[in-house]
Amino acid sequence: MRYTISLTLRMLSDWHIGAGTGQHGRLSRQVLRDENRLPFVPAKSLNGVWRDGCEIAARALDGKGGGRRVWHDWVDYLFGYQPAFPGAEAAAAPVRSAVHPRPAALRYLGPLRVPGGLGPAVARNRRLVDAATFVKPGVAHDPVTGAAREDMLRFDEMARGGMTLEGTAELPDGLSEEQLGCARALLWAGARLVEGIGAKRRRGSGRCRLDLGGAGLPPSVGDLERWTADPVPPPEPEQPPGPHSAERYAADGGWEGAVLHMTLETPLLAHDRTVGNLVQGRDHAPGWMLLGPVLRRLDSPAAAAAARCGDLVVTPATPQVDGLPGRPVPHVFERDKDKKDVYLNRAVEGVPKGRAFKRVRNGYVGGAAHVTVETPGFDLRMHNTIEDTSQRPTQALGGVYVYEALAPGTVLAAEVRVRRGILDAGWWEKLSGRWRLGRSRKDDYGLISVTAEPLDITDEPVPDEAAPVVSGDRLRVWLLSDVLVRDAWLAPSDDPADFARLLERAFAAAGADGVELKPLLREPGRIPTRYEIARTDSWHRGWRLPRPALLGFAAGGCLTFEVVKGHIDAEVLAAVEQSGIGERRGEGFGRIRINDPLVTGEVLRRTSGDEATGDPSGAPRPARSLLSSVDPGHAGARLIETAAWRTEIWRLAEERAAHPGKVLGPLVELSATRLNALRRLFDHLDEEPARLGARITALTRRWNAPQATAAIRALLIERDVWETLGFTDQAELVLTAEGLDVLRRDLRADALRSLLTASLAAHTRSEAHPEAQPEEART
Repeated sequence: MRYTISLTLRMLSDWHIGAGTGQHGRLSRQVLRDENRLPFVPAKSLNGVWRDGCEIAARALDGKGGGRRVWHDWVDYLFGYQPAFPGAEAAAAPVRSAVHPRPAALRYLGPLRVPGGLGPAVARNRRLVDAATFVKPGVAHDPVTGAAREDMLRFDEMARGGMTLEGTAELPDGLSEEQLGCARALLWAGARLVEGIGAKRRRGSGRCRLDLGGAGLPPSVGDLERWTADPVPPPEPEQPPGPHSAERYAADGGWEGAVLHMTLETPLLAHDRTVGNLVQGRDHAPGWMLLGPVLRRLDSPAAAAAARCGDLVVTPATPQVDGLPGRPVPHVFERDKDKKDVYLNRAVEGVPKGRAFKRVRNGYVGGAAHVTVETPGFDLRMHNTIEDTSQRPTQALGGVYVYEALAPGTVLAAEVRVRRGILDAGWWEKLSGRWRLGRSRKDDYGLISVTAEPLDITDEPVPDEAAPVVSGDRLRVWLLSDVLVRDAWLAPSDDPADFARLLERAFAAAGADGVELKPLLREPGRIPTRYEIARTDSWHRGWRLPRPALLGFAAGGCLTFEVVKGHIDAEVLAAVEQSGIGERRGEGFGRIRINDPLVTGEVLRRTSGDEATGDPSGAPRPARSLLSSVDPGHAGARLIETAAWRTEIWRLAEERAAHPGKVLGPLVELSATRLNALRRLFDHLDEEPARLGARITALTRRWNAPQATAAIRALLIERDVWETLGFTDQAELVLTAEGLDVLRRDLRADALRSLLTASLAAHTRSEAHPEAQPEEART
């Protein structure tokens, strides 16, 4: 069982963790927000400052150890191997023999967010979302003259201080009591040294306090003295797994399988390619990414042996469509440029006259008769690597980079297929749980909740697809995943003729000898074959070194072949589809569909009866729930609703100030001196009515204007300021159960002060420049 650490980050000042973007003409830098549009702290940001704190603590603790570097070894164990400068390290002679780079043992369960039900409650109202941040102006100064530099005015969005963010981290199981004690002591000491986070933290922004919770945290004085006096070294690095037996386990024939439903709790970054400083992720999780976690959870030599010989197949995890893994849209499909829901299968259909169609390049389809192409959403996040000396991002360490990853909340589905009799009954139950996949899975990415269900795989094909293929027929192959093909010289090939030979060998292995196929590349008015080339940049995660790139036919491609000779039974077609073709089939490569109705016939047109009759926009909104005082997000909710009320009060005050006479009434007849004297009462507006009335009497005693005294008393004491402001939707800006009454009481003085300030200023302007006022205001 893993050791869990609860993280509580209390923001003591305004803070900024940027999204790397701005709004032209309004904001120079925007705050990073989550799916509820609230600011949050990425685990990457916390991990960096926490590691710095632990390194400072380790330097102090190792100084007492007579040259031992036990605590620095603990830093590397907890936070992972961190080269100082990758370029310089590669060019310099190694100081010691190469060691296996250590991954981080400390894992985060996502970023740090506002706790409780605060996030969903705020997301309902745009004004509450805006109240969580504010805009802070700034300017750059010339170092010589000290004056503001030209064109250097900026407006930064800042998250409000006083908020509390919570998260969770984990340590691996298997640590002894002494090792766990040393880890807790170092992490707690490093947390005490975390004083700032985010941008401008050396200039007052981002002041914070990091508190740890969990068993043995915070540690007592006795525990600290015990673990720091005689520390034990961290566990030794895990050795790379040795080779498994080459024995092939006997199977009973046929296949059994399981469907993995994978819900992304955090974004998933399945690396596709790197363009400059942009790391682009795939729109699915490839099978080679899933095979390792599947084998570790099955923990069976038989499963490892089956994966090597193609008896165990893990398909790519694609966006779920109708409860099953989505299939990549066929490359022969084209979409109407004007009507987005009209498709053509160019393999069997021509383009109608006067219509324009364009190729569908991405997306997934299900098994429904009417084609609907679904595409997953992506999350774009910017990160940087800070150099220790300059404390700024530097190109030598990677600098600023952007991740484009699958958005959280996306549901993927994959299949695990294995020959019957190889694994014990109920083997799929081991696959359920929480997985970590892809890049940066120790912090903000790759946390996935997986549910496994048994899949009924029968060897008998569907009757519509059961027709055998004989000489003279056509064979249309739809690639459900990338297919790795080699030519006669064993080089990667993208030639349909080599694909045909590979398919012929697969048919022969399944029992259909003597089949000869001829690629059909062109046909008048049709596109029988359309495919692309896919490149997979392989990577050795343990040693952090590249491996050979894999080239092959891309998923979604469609190839048409003429059967020149031979007879292919339906059972042979089904066997080839289930086992796949080409290399590395256990990793999800080589999945195909043969003569699928979706690519052999015309696309069915959607009729009016197929459209949904319900209006989703007219669905009743769920009742808004207010946060109680015991909710963890209550304090943050009070902060946000107070800021929202203050913003709305000032907006309404400026709106009412357009007609100051309606607010001041007979007071507009007073002189400017007497009107400005009202500002003496601004600091006392929250006093008891009797005491405030006495102050009004004392202020106006020498005025000899009883009507003015009565008007001031009515405005400040008797009249309802909320009615004067016109603040009628107060309940919409409340997040807490008792918030309405508390805010009306606590902010009454602020509302009066804002209303009077705006009205007095507007009245003064109108008196000084009557010609500048609109006709409506003058009357």
